[in-house]
Amino acid sequence: MGETPLKRLILALAVLLIGSHFAVGQAVPTATRRGALQAGAEFVADYPDYTNSKYYGYGAFVDLDLWEHFGAEFNFRQANDTTTKLNNTGSQDLSTRSGHVPSYERSFEIGARYFRQYKRYNPYVRASIGRGDFEYPPLPPPSDQSVPQATLGYYLVSGGTGLDYSVSQHFTIRADFEYQRWFSSTTTGSSPNNINGLPRGLTPILYSGGIAYRFGYGNNLP
Repeated sequence: MGETPLKRLILALAVLLIGSHFAVGQAVPTATRRGALQAGAEFVADYPDYTNSKYYGYGAFVDLDLWEHFGAEFNFRQANDTTTKLNNTGSQDLSTRSGHVPSYERSFEIGARYFRQYKRYNPYVRASIGRGDFEYPPLPPPSDQSVPQATLGYYLVSGGTGLDYSVSQHFTIRADFEYQRWFSSTTTGSSPNNINGLPRGLTPILYSGGIAYRFGYGNNLP
């Protein structure tokens, strides 16, 4: 995996920022947000639907408002299992080999967004498609819990809703909810805790909150 996801994120952000220079530069401040661009970072709490453990991590998003109420959104999220693990000697091990995290869910998404503007409040709904990587949790004791079992990638679809609040002409804070449906295996495994299979598929629920910077003229605040 290495630095590949980070490189992809940086490349995607660079393309969107360069392209938006022309769209935003030609935009005229009106009652609409057509042509506006914002990019932000967020904290993520993930209910992975595979284990009772909660995953926590970070994310990034880019919104490009193409029409008065419709736009496009790109999302990246990385959520890690932060629970204490036991190695095969019975001692605690939070993360092991070269700082490797025992389990995580990572996703890249792109989709459409519908939004409204009520003074400083901007509620929205969105639908996306994308790709996710799931590193399976370690096997239960007496196996070594500090070593993940496997890492697999799946395509996914998601739906979400949230609220942006404009703190100023250029800064926005966000609260977001998202439901993901991964096209993962449904084969039931025979090992403890069904490690080898996902009988219901994989359906994470993510809550996130963050801050964004809006380029160009920003919102027309009251």
